[in-house]
Amino acid sequence: MNTAIIAEYNPFHNGHMLNIKMARKMTACDNIIVIMSGDFVQRGEPAIFNKAVRTRQALENGADMVIELPVQYASSAADIFAGAAVEILDKSNIVSSLFFGSEEGDIKRFENAADIFAAESEQFKSLLSNGLSLGLSYPAARQSAAEALLGHSLSFINNPNNILAMEYIIALKRRKSNIRPFTMKREANAYSQTRLSGCISSAAAIRQAVFNGDIPALAIPENTLDDYKNAVFPRLDDYSDIFAYLLRTLDIDTLSHTADMTEGLENRFLKYSGLKTISQIINAVKTKRYTHTKLQRAVLHTILGITKDMQLAAPAYIRVLGIRADKRQLLADLSAKAALPVITNVKEDKNLLSHEIKAADIYRIFTDKAIGSEYSNGLIISHKGTSKNQGETKCSK
Repeated sequence: MNTAIIAEYNPFHNGHMLNIKMARKMTACDNIIVIMSGDFVQRGEPAIFNKAVRTRQALENGADMVIELPVQYASSAADIFAGAAVEILDKSNIVSSLFFGSEEGDIKRFENAADIFAAESEQFKSLLSNGLSLGLSYPAARQSAAEALLGHSLSFINNPNNILAMEYIIALKRRKSNIRPFTMKREANAYSQTRLSGCISSAAAIRQAVFNGDIPALAIPENTLDDYKNAVFPRLDDYSDIFAYLLRTLDIDTLSHTADMTEGLENRFLKYSGLKTISQIINAVKTKRYTHTKLQRAVLHTILGITKDMQLAAPAYIRVLGIRADKRQLLADLSAKAALPVITNVKEDKNLLSHEIKAADIYRIFTDKAIGSEYSNGLIISHKGTSKNQGETKCSK
């Protein structure tokens, strides 16, 4: 039996190690398969480490295989992010369980609400339409419609991990998937907490500490510490000149078809295109209607050339980034059973992976300046330890 975890590992930390251990325990699985974002993540930002580094960190700390979530989905809103990840896992035909952390921790609360969202009855659609006509945002209108049908509040789904948890279960139900969902209550500080908190801190807090140069205080597995030495950590503002160039050279029709450029948002970006940095532009463009994260995604999708149509297209392949040396049979099983082509090397199908090749080259402009890294970085095979013997932390001693 194989259990999947959908993750960003931006960066890999002690909470992720605990999550893998609990997934193995609660699902009684033989293997942990991680489907992970590549070089860019859901908040519309570059990951602080490239996908090769984060793949190795995952394999050395409990994962048995790492699959890449293609960039057009990894950098998208929760419903697209979750839907694509679940579809890839479902079409792998080797995953029996999906495990994720949540602020709620009770799988039944998610499933009861997901039944309403997944079914989208005529009554639900009518209530949704009424909410939108009253000026509610789509998420708020959708939640209000479900609450009216269920007769109780669904405020618990507004927490970041609960939002993704709900979308995972909705995606499973819509696909009528046999994959069984499991959740554990999130430990320690909140998803968006930016202060370090003992042995388990949020990825946001760790990123903030990294950018502040406070690496010795990080709550991370000790076998990842060397990755932080002399590393260059890219930020979205590093791409400001690229974004400014594109705003000045792309025609308005191209901008309007860019993912997350909705309701004429491209015009607001053009209005403030003379500002120096992406952060300054976003602060000027932002209104109550648009979240900061949505605007970051619109910027990133402009830089990467990701269109709305690309996000709506179904996943076309399963790309394996890495595997443990003692789990090669898992890759053989995937290759034999998957309903999509399984790729372990860009050279196998550079056309299918053209978006990843481009994204990797853009990412590395501000790290090692490497070009063609997707061709030189083959399948990562980890020989360290065993999947059940995870790395050590300061907390585990």
